[in-house]
Amino acid sequence: MNIYTECHLAEHVHATVVLVHGAGEYFARYEWLAGRLKEAGYHVIGGDLPGLGRSGGRRGHIDDFNQYYQALDEWLARAYGYKKPVFLIGHSMGGLITIRYMEEKQPDIAGVVLSSPCLGLVRSIPPWLDGLASLLNVVAPRLCLSAGIGADEVSRDLLIAKQYGTDPYITTRVSVRWYKQLCRAMEAAHQEADRYPAIPTLVMQAGDDRIVDVQAVRRWVEGQPVERIDYVEWSGLYHEIFNEPEKINVVDQLLSWLADHR
Repeated sequence: MNIYTECHLAEHVHATVVLVHGAGEYFARYEWLAGRLKEAGYHVIGGDLPGLGRSGGRRGHIDDFNQYYQALDEWLARAYGYKKPVFLIGHSMGGLITIRYMEEKQPDIAGVVLSSPCLGLVRSIPPWLDGLASLLNVVAPRLCLSAGIGADEVSRDLLIAKQYGTDPYITTRVSVRWYKQLCRAMEAAHQEADRYPAIPTLVMQAGDDRIVDVQAVRRWVEGQPVERIDYVEWSGLYHEIFNEPEKINVVDQLLSWLADHR
């Protein structure tokens, strides 16, 4: 499968960052963040996950959550080539992918940053609908339904919300198989939390998240040894903390943490 990839290379480099975007979106929405990281002396590598943005694959569909690991494998291989410390930054579903990748593969990473990681959803579907989804997962796994994410839920910045709602590369419909694989990955992230490696990790969670369940994120954090997890909850911020009006403060704290751990 063709994986769309971008590399933003700093002139005076301290470390390399691999950036993993969230569900339904793509790397272009992180150009501003990539620019700030590059200015601060970090190579930035990332791209579009399978089935999303400009990468190959059926839009909004995966057969298995592990398919996302192909992108991380490729991006990390490039990152290691620069012979500098490597950090992973994952937002939302990208945070969940990062957690599961770390739990299962335990790669050589200097540190991890999780932005509103998808460890639980604010909206839960009723048992009868979940049962129907389980049936469709067998008989019609590629059937696509609305992802149910409103543009006004991602950010309080009206321009960001407008762009999200009109961007043709935003995927608004997802398959039944994708949904069931996401649920399975969220459950596994909690069940196998003890497999998460002993590396520095910064969790930055939106305090007024309309998409990810803040309580689920807190539970995962509380299950980790306190000495290696830094948890910051941004009161009042919506899901996309890197796209909120306070984004400069958010990125400043991110850069400070990276400087302390590179």
